Amino acid sequence: MPSIAIFGAGPAFGASVARRFHAAGYDVALVARDPAKLAPLAEETGASTHLAELTDRAQVLAALDAIGLTDVVVWSPGDVSRLPVAALDLDAETLETWLPLHLLSPLALGHAVVPEMVERGSGTFVVAQGVAASRPDPMLASVGAPQAALRNWLDCAAQLAEPRGVKVAALEIAELIERSAAARLFDQGHFEGVEDGALPRIDPDALADRVWNLHETLARSR
Repeated sequence: MPSIAIFGAGPAFGASVARRFHAAGYDVALVARDPAKLAPLAEETGASTHLAELTDRAQVLAALDAIGLTDVVVWSPGDVSRLPVAALDLDAETLETWLPLHLLSPLALGHAVVPEMVERGSGTFVVAQGVAASRPDPMLASVGAPQAALRNWLDCAAQLAEPRGVKVAALEIAELIERSAAARLFDQGHFEGVEDGALPRIDPDALADRVWNLHETLARSR
């Protein structure tokens, strides 16, 4: 049976991806730091659950070892614990604190799974990113800078992996994801200076379909 591992399985995007692939007959593995968030989705999809702090590369790789190599790996953690730092306020020490979640851990995960997928001749590695990774926003520099570096690696890895049957891609998200923690905070008025309706929204099920299409497009081309 085909399988998928979702790192950062939250109640919106991660949950929709899990449901989309489960409906297609995939075994699902969920990785997150909060067991309370994983339990309902695991019960619904029959997924295995693995706890890990995703800023800790050792924990990420330990979860991967427990899961084993899957057909699809998705990196999609959300982080609403703090607001992004603007470019002119961003010093090197502050940027270092943003690197683990947005660059180092996903790079470690990609380095662990993509070469094995290439050796096997199939597989998909997808990283969910904000639009600031490719369209710099001065107010989002602490997120955009590390994600841009990761985007560079993803694009380079794709050039080497895709001729060998492996999809490596960034899923760029320019909208506020419905049912996400960020959407809840916005609706509660925590985004000062942003008018209601100024941020476009997207249903996470639509994003899950995009992940499915990324994976299936390459599979159909082989």
